Amino acid sequence: MSDWRGDDEFDAEWASPLGGNEPIDVGGSSSADLPHWTEAATGEVPEVFGGDDASNTPPGPRFRMGDSDWAEDDLSTGEVLLDDSGAQPAGRAGRRRATAKPTRKEKRAARKATIVDPEVEVDSGYDAGYGQDDYDDFNSEPGALEGVQLSRDEYDRSDEPRGTADLGSRLVTALIVAAVALLAFVIGRTTTVLLVTVIVLACAFELYEALRRAGYHTATVIGLLGCGSIVLIAYNEGDAAFPLVAMLVVVFTFLWYLLEVVKARPTINISLTLMVFAWIGIMGAFAGLLLRPDPAGTGLLLGVVICAVGGDIGSYFVGRASGHTPLLPRVSPNKTLEGLIGGAVTSI
Repeated sequence: MSDWRGDDEFDAEWASPLGGNEPIDVGGSSSADLPHWTEAATGEVPEVFGGDDASNTPPGPRFRMGDSDWAEDDLSTGEVLLDDSGAQPAGRAGRRRATAKPTRKEKRAARKATIVDPEVEVDSGYDAGYGQDDYDDFNSEPGALEGVQLSRDEYDRSDEPRGTADLGSRLVTALIVAAVALLAFVIGRTTTVLLVTVIVLACAFELYEALRRAGYHTATVIGLLGCGSIVLIAYNEGDAAFPLVAMLVVVFTFLWYLLEVVKARPTINISLTLMVFAWIGIMGAFAGLLLRPDPAGTGLLLGVVICAVGGDIGSYFVGRASGHTPLLPRVSPNKTLEGLIGGAVTSI
């Protein structure tokens, strides 16, 4: 031969199997009958590994990344006694503690889970001229809650009394407020502007309190001072109160969070603080402007109050009697377009 071995070096050892000619006995039958491929599975699992149960095997060393992880040997006393079988894996998912507060996404999912009720069924009793598609449009609006199918009763309750139980308490409250307001109008402009200031402060405090219950931390003190002072300054100094008080409220609201009087999210809380001031404080300050003329100030404000009360009463009774078309079903389901038109007519 022409290879690296000579002819005399070639013997039977190189040509014979290393294990010999005898077949290896692995136990059991030398052949097994496989079921036909059309038959159902037997569910049997072949034994691949022998020996002890894997659950009794101690876990191996865990993976490390930091420099301090290599300070000790893997087989030191502490590592041998440490049980890593229940530890969280390394990475982003394993860094969060089990006692950490829920994230904003988890809170929204929890609130949505408490609102969505897939068991709510659609009422089939629609009025003439209305079909299922007319009411499905409300459910398909942006921001609509998934899984909630609103029935016709959600939009049309004209066949049942709306708020009958609360009508008596509303009338009593309205009579008391009307008596106090008329008394203030009779006494004079100073008493009236003080009453307006109290009402504006009560409304602002109620909205700030609602935001606090929702989890926000607004600068309530700054907002209330701004809402109350702008009404009085507008009554005494006129429209010069608007830029003056607005500038002071903005500056001190920013300082409130810059100096960390409240350690919270500054962007959203500053926005909500100024929103309440602009919505209630600035709008309410126009009552102070209306009261400035002497002696016609109380008459001007009384005319505005009469129009507002007339519009509210008219929209309530017209909507209760003939309201069918929902105005803002997601914001206020009981408000109807017919009630809005009726309130506008009675206000005029």
